[in-house]
Amino acid sequence: MANANELEFAPVSLEDLDIIAALEAISFHPDEAASKEQLAKRIGYATQEDDALMAVARYHGQLVGYIATTLTNASLVTDESMSSHEPGGQTVCLHGVCIAPEYRGRGWAVALMRYWIQQLKRKNKYKRIALLSRPQLTGLYETVGFRTLGKSQVVHGPEPWYDCILDLS
Repeated sequence: MANANELEFAPVSLEDLDIIAALEAISFHPDEAASKEQLAKRIGYATQEDDALMAVARYHGQLVGYIATTLTNASLVTDESMSSHEPGGQTVCLHGVCIAPEYRGRGWAVALMRYWIQQLKRKNKYKRIALLSRPQLTGLYETVGFRTLGKSQVVHGPEPWYDCILDLS
């Protein structure tokens, strides 16, 4: 079985959009999945503003995972930050960490997040990463340093969300 040491990590590019959109569609509830247009905007922010904002994982050249984000000046992910981007924002809103279904359970999401967090820390531009998590996934985020703050006020999709943060400074 392939392990995380066989992954290659890189900043996202617009050429990755079709595969990212397909992974998003099969990985998230339809009420929660970002549209292809939203993903294209997020990729645009990353490629035009800061290549550390999004990252992809490749296995033998094939894109198998990605991280999608936006920026906000709020300290947590809000209803507004779910669909907007504030250039120069100090909080990175982590909207999605996704690994292709056939490669899940191998620690690849953790490896991708560790790579991405290191890139953000190296840039020294942002104060915090904030995300919304399902209760069953908070442990995954805590593995890479996030703290779970409690139930979020954001309603997005059919189930409750929990606020998680990782301070970068």
